[in-house]
Amino acid sequence: MARINLGQRAGITPTPMLLIGTYNDDGTPNAMVATWGVTATWEVVELNLYKVRKTTGNIKTRKAFTVSCVTQDTLAQCDYLGTVSGKKCPDKVQRTGLTPVKSELVDAPYFEELPVTMECELLRIDPEEDDISLRILGTVKNVSIDQRVLKDNGKTLDFDKLHPVCWDNFSNDYFAIGGQLGRWFTLGKPYNREGFRYEE
Repeated sequence: MARINLGQRAGITPTPMLLIGTYNDDGTPNAMVATWGVTATWEVVELNLYKVRKTTGNIKTRKAFTVSCVTQDTLAQCDYLGTVSGKKCPDKVQRTGLTPVKSELVDAPYFEELPVTMECELLRIDPEEDDISLRILGTVKNVSIDQRVLKDNGKTLDFDKLHPVCWDNFSNDYFAIGGQLGRWFTLGKPYNREGFRYEE
């Protein structure tokens, strides 16, 4: 089948849907949706956020934020939080009915209805790469998980219970993630006839 060219566009897709929680100057909770977030190291997450966002200013002030996995059950509320600015609608979190919970480790809220959350302390904000965005790195102080989305071993996520959501930046559509395909570093074993190890 022939390929088509879409031009110069960053298109790492699908990307996970994330809800970023912060506190405003007056202590009220704020939240926004982000799709440009990655694991930078085993203990650091990286967000790329627009400089003008209320969340970006809150992170600079409070030196903390939370990152939660958006689920199918919370998608409508999170979609709304991504379309409305906290600068223009200070009570936008309250309108969704989501329940903010103050983290015991960082100066930021998480939300009871979102079952997987990283509680992060600001590590640094990297120099500007362009005129509109910033790279924000946070040290993960804790990962908080609702036991209802864990497997029977009580240690790993059960995606059939979690129902996480991803986003496609070509179509701008949301998709559900699910269906276990196998364990990492095992599916490719038939191709590793020499038995090489990754570290070598």
